[in-house]
Amino acid sequence: MKKTLIALSLAALSSAAMADVTLYGTIKAGVETSNTKNYLQGQKGEFNPRGQEVVSKFHTETAIADFGSRIGFKGHENLGNGLNAIWKVEQKTSVAGTDSGWGNRQAYIGLETTAGTFRAGKIGTQLDDMDKTDAWEYNNRALGLGIFTRTGQKVLSVRYDSPVFAGFSANVQFSPRDNKVNAVRGVGAGTSGRNDAAKENALYAAGLNYENSGFFAQYGVSVKKAAFVDTQGASHSGQAHRVEAGYDANNLFVSAGYQYTNGWDSNVSYISNLYDQPYSDADVQNDTGVSAKTHELAVTGAYRLGNVTPKVTYAHGFKAKVQDYTADDKAATKYDQVILGADYDFSKRTTAFAQAGWLRVGKKSIMSQETTAGLVGLRHKF
Repeated sequence: MKKTLIALSLAALSSAAMADVTLYGTIKAGVETSNTKNYLQGQKGEFNPRGQEVVSKFHTETAIADFGSRIGFKGHENLGNGLNAIWKVEQKTSVAGTDSGWGNRQAYIGLETTAGTFRAGKIGTQLDDMDKTDAWEYNNRALGLGIFTRTGQKVLSVRYDSPVFAGFSANVQFSPRDNKVNAVRGVGAGTSGRNDAAKENALYAAGLNYENSGFFAQYGVSVKKAAFVDTQGASHSGQAHRVEAGYDANNLFVSAGYQYTNGWDSNVSYISNLYDQPYSDADVQNDTGVSAKTHELAVTGAYRLGNVTPKVTYAHGFKAKVQDYTADDKAATKYDQVILGADYDFSKRTTAFAQAGWLRVGKKSIMSQETTAGLVGLRHKF
């Protein structure tokens, strides 16, 4: 009898100790297929846009793909007087089994107070949080707004989030230079962020949010103190700004976004991103390309009909502004994108989805890449 009481007591204590811990996650995967066509001065073939040379033919790919599966643990402890200790450890869990390590998405600890929330660890910036317009699951960027959302980051930093006042809230975030969260372009052998040409390799981010009666608006900004080093050895900052606004209520969802960057990309890194070309650490270090200014727009609409939610997105990237670029060079930096799809909810936690996308970068008579893609998938949340 005594042993039974002891066992019950230990079980009760264990349950109480674990009461503040939540296991959560999302598993999402499917079959994705795509066809990519490349043109250089009207000539068909796959090419290296940085070298501007044709190297092979068109290609088609079909694969089982993971769309960002993850699992996490989070918890809190009530410390009294409106004060709570909070924490989270979240990691990627690809169905392909290729992701490893703990806390490779977000991991932080902090304090939640009546005056706001303070956190330290690997935390998403406001630009990373702004995911309403990109309402898609995908691996191939023709099926989602991967180009438009490239400025979102999860970085080792400290972040403060204000309480909500009349629908408004704000946040500020800082990553010190010695955490080296940004790879500085053009430094050759890398940077310490302290003693070389990159100087202050810090990141500053901030955001403003509003939500009321289904209407919402968000603004986010991130600034890299040292984004790149020019050929004269001087370092320069890079910045990204995005605003999104829309309506999400009464079965209707509409969201529109605009993004402006200056120095966030070089002409080399932006071209690599647009044309889905490799951009390794060595490429970053040796990238002495000219700073690029970009302007992009995206609009998404959806309407829920019972268990089915049809969706559509259109995105447009204007010609990038780069020093000494000709009209033809600029034409190669624009893009247009259309995505169509629908979700079917089996339950509150399980959803099937299908979508098709078209993405065209550049101009066929100069340099262009055109991708059509489709997928079917399944998502389960827990």
